[in-house]
Amino acid sequence: MVLSFNRLLKQPSFWLGFFITVAAISILVNLGFWQLSRAEQKQAIQDLLQRNQTQTAIALSSVIESVRQSPNGVDKGLTGRPVYFHSMPVKGRYLLLDNQIVDGKVGYLALQLMQTLSGHFVLLERGFVEGDKNRAILPSIDWLNQAYNGEGRVYFRSINPLSQQLMHENTQPMRVQNLNIDELSDLWQINIEAFVIQPQKVGEIWPYVQPWQPIPMKANKHIGYAVQWFCMAFALGVLAFIWFYLALKKQDKT
Repeated sequence: MVLSFNRLLKQPSFWLGFFITVAAISILVNLGFWQLSRAEQKQAIQDLLQRNQTQTAIALSSVIESVRQSPNGVDKGLTGRPVYFHSMPVKGRYLLLDNQIVDGKVGYLALQLMQTLSGHFVLLERGFVEGDKNRAILPSIDWLNQAYNGEGRVYFRSINPLSQQLMHENTQPMRVQNLNIDELSDLWQINIEAFVIQPQKVGEIWPYVQPWQPIPMKANKHIGYAVQWFCMAFALGVLAFIWFYLALKKQDKT
């Protein structure tokens, strides 16, 4: 067995397979730990969301001030925080955020621009609207045409690192692929605040579904992916051991 092992060590193919296997297992294990790290971060965000949603509503102006003072203009610690505000719709400033899925249906998230009494511009979520199979046909939206005085909750849209441009179309309402508020501000030549408000009119029927997904992927999903990566690393290790054992037996026969 010792002689077989020594002969095996002298084969270049053994070392090639060894280093490839070690590298692959290392990558899989690191991916697993990365997913666990992401799960820990997401759990902290989920806990923060729960705390925010149980707090009393604050003035929208306080949120605007806090966001503007944050280093990158985004304060995700305010996500889910209830706010109260008074605003008027800005006529003609409507958006349809494309490729939204709610309850298995594909459609748009309808948003419209509102102006507060203090002169700030914010995007108000109207809700989810199912799209037509013919993309040339846009849904008809019952936009707000009067003042909105009430409460809402703040959220920041997640940025897709692979695609974050607005990619707007000259339709009415304007269809966009991503909610890039900076780009939208330049397009409309209006300083729009960096967050979206989802209305919370208690006791009133809202005409559209309001999906609440401030976190694209929750902590338990990341844990599930981590388990998958660790299982793959374990399986690869077992296969490598079997291959090594069979290679030794083959050397014994020669």
